[in-house]
Amino acid sequence: MLRNSACATLLIVGLSALISSASAQTLPSTASLSGAYSVRYLGVNSGATSDIPVSFSGTFTFDGKGGFTVTGQGTTASGPLQILTSGQYAVYSNGSVEIFNPFDNTSQSVLYGGVGSNGVLFASSTESYYVDTFIGIPQATGASNATLSGTYNMVSLEFLGGSLNASRDTFSAITADGKGGFGNVSINGTAQSLNGNSSTQTSSGATYSVSANGTGTMTLPAPSGVATGNVLLSGTKVLAVSSDGNLFIAGGQSGFDFVIGLKSIASGATQQLNGTYFNGYLLNYAPGTSDQEVDAAEGAANEIAALSNTEIYHLRTNCDLCSNAYDDISDDTFAFNAGGTVSYTGFGAFAIGPNGDMAIGAGLGNTYYQLIFYVRVPSMSGTGVFLNPQGVVNAASFAPFTAQYSAGEVVTLYGTGMASADASLTGLPFPTTMGNVQVKVGDTSSAAPVLAPIYAVCASCNPQQISIVIPYNVSTATGYITFQVVNNGAPSNVVTGYLGNTSPGVFTQQANGISAGAIQHAADFSLVTSSNPAKAGETLIAYCTGLGPVSPAVTAGSAGPSSPPAQATNLVQIDVIDSQGNVFTLQASAVPFVGLTPTVGGLYQINFVVPSGLASGTGSLEVDSTYSDSSGNVYFDAASSLALLPIK
Repeated sequence: MLRNSACATLLIVGLSALISSASAQTLPSTASLSGAYSVRYLGVNSGATSDIPVSFSGTFTFDGKGGFTVTGQGTTASGPLQILTSGQYAVYSNGSVEIFNPFDNTSQSVLYGGVGSNGVLFASSTESYYVDTFIGIPQATGASNATLSGTYNMVSLEFLGGSLNASRDTFSAITADGKGGFGNVSINGTAQSLNGNSSTQTSSGATYSVSANGTGTMTLPAPSGVATGNVLLSGTKVLAVSSDGNLFIAGGQSGFDFVIGLKSIASGATQQLNGTYFNGYLLNYAPGTSDQEVDAAEGAANEIAALSNTEIYHLRTNCDLCSNAYDDISDDTFAFNAGGTVSYTGFGAFAIGPNGDMAIGAGLGNTYYQLIFYVRVPSMSGTGVFLNPQGVVNAASFAPFTAQYSAGEVVTLYGTGMASADASLTGLPFPTTMGNVQVKVGDTSSAAPVLAPIYAVCASCNPQQISIVIPYNVSTATGYITFQVVNNGAPSNVVTGYLGNTSPGVFTQQANGISAGAIQHAADFSLVTSSNPAKAGETLIAYCTGLGPVSPAVTAGSAGPSSPPAQATNLVQIDVIDSQGNVFTLQASAVPFVGLTPTVGGLYQINFVVPSGLASGTGSLEVDSTYSDSSGNVYFDAASSLALLPIK
């Protein structure tokens, strides 16, 4: 994906204007981001001979037209941070944001992320040498010490003295008295200097101050009797508090720490994440070892409380050792205990905030020194022909809308007023008009969008649904793709997303992305189920989408050829993960075919041989895709590991 290609620098404002002018709906736009934001930023510049930690506290002032100015102070491990004092930004109709990174004054990278339903910004420079995390809070009016009042859960990550080999991570409760005092704070966490062992230290007489715009300071005195290098969290921090008092961010003006505080829910109360959230993290993995790696990510997560608190997430991930960023799509169970906190052994602790609008987390392990943040996305609605900007998703994986799209991918579009009657296929190739409905798909390098082949139209569904195949002639040169529905001549709003080389997803027997995969035994074409599980040595067929270009070339939506079959030109790797979490990576010889299903329209298949040594039970199938550049260099592009695989 070329999210910050040379073209992106020119397109960031132009695309936003296109979206705003084309849409008749009340949706997020560049005009939605306006006014002063208090910002905290932490990361590393990995473009030098060694990683250089970078931090910043200050103000971004957005003009509502695509420009912003910066005031504040930053530092690096090698000296003062050189900051660009102005830049450009865009807000797309799905709430995604792009902000030129003013802390990168050489390559002009972009901070990618989103603006939450409460106006809070979260972003990360995924397509650059900067591995980082960024949070911005709209500045308040009429705030005071009383704005910060009550009990908060607080997390922090710090690279002490600018050293990645002096990391520390905390998760604590802190109570503000509304008058400027925190009292004695028990700081819980770990540090490399403590060999990763959990520790509790007391910061006595901690204080804070909040001015009218929500900015101020917090001071955490160092605990007595603790060596300086072993202190988990201390010092005077630049503070910013949200106008409702639910969130604060802080960090040392010349330090390399990031502190997030989130108001606690009532003791004993139950609250879960539910809906869709922008999310991401900053991680120093295994510092001080040969496996050390600094990672950062941004994306979105679908939280399904009614389905055992299942989470389907997409993260655009970058690291200091990576040659490029990549898409990671997976699922998890993410549930909070009564009182709104939860700990997972080896992976850290988390807390949820009021109304389930935000969540925070910390790694708290000798391997995971990490900071995690979730914020609810803006709600979407509209009249007339309305295409939900967050409702264009991979039809197999149901990956959130921040994931990249690719040529040949089957996607489902959700909205209202998009069709007047149900319609379905009557033959191949897929038509570009079905039931008086058309879908226009474009990329920003083309003069005009093209009509996409349509697989199905469901007007009776709630919300309405249209399934299409993305044409193979969209260009990845810009990294952007647009969608627009036309119902009986009436156009919808235009939705913009990111265009990549691949977007793998395995279809599932239940259309949810997270159940048993649509996988057949090659011997008799029966489905792989818990009563008919996969067996070592046999060949299976997994049906999927999003594997990108094929050879010989095929028109999207037409029947896959049989002789010769159309094979995916990008390399695909298959991992089988058994019920014990053991990962078996298949050699190329065990994956004899990856390409379009012969005689069927719009469907890919992967034939693979089940490895021996798998633990019995329910495992999963991971599809890892790559792409090649014009010089033949191969890059990791995306990973999807949602579909389940019953194993004997």
